[in-house]
Amino acid sequence: MIEYVFGLAVRAIIIDDDDKILILKRSVDSKTNPGKWELPGGKVDQGEPFDQALIREVEEETGLTITLDTVVGASQQNLPLIRAVHIIMSGKIVGGELKISSEHEGYAWEFFENLKDYELADWLEYFIKGSEKQEDEVEKEEGSEGSLSNTVIKTLGASVDRLWGKR
Repeated sequence: MIEYVFGLAVRAIIIDDDDKILILKRSVDSKTNPGKWELPGGKVDQGEPFDQALIREVEEETGLTITLDTVVGASQQNLPLIRAVHIIMSGKIVGGELKISSEHEGYAWEFFENLKDYELADWLEYFIKGSEKQEDEVEKEEGSEGSLSNTVIKTLGASVDRLWGKR
């Protein structure tokens, strides 16, 4: 017996020249996370490569054309019958004009550390809390080289550093 079906969603962290991240406010009529803030992106269609799905979703939702850089992380959204796995990637704007679709009712450019001040979609809140937890673990494990969790955390840290242009 299958308890849940897993679905794949993709999200983009798009950063402007001031190092702020683009977030979108979902329509209050949305079935999931109405009125909450999220990263641009959406569902992957059957048979569609997930990177192409993300480029398509960002253009549909924002009017922006992006290129993708690296996977930054993942999060899970628990719905009644579906577990949506969100792959989060960094992207760069290469064209278009910002104009949000009817799925959303607002947008903002905000620093990552200030995102927790917004009413976020549940999966994005989990992602941010997970990032903060991993930072704490890195500090605790500073002297323990070679552990799998330390390696994963350092890899995530390097990805975030690349995203912010620190490496």
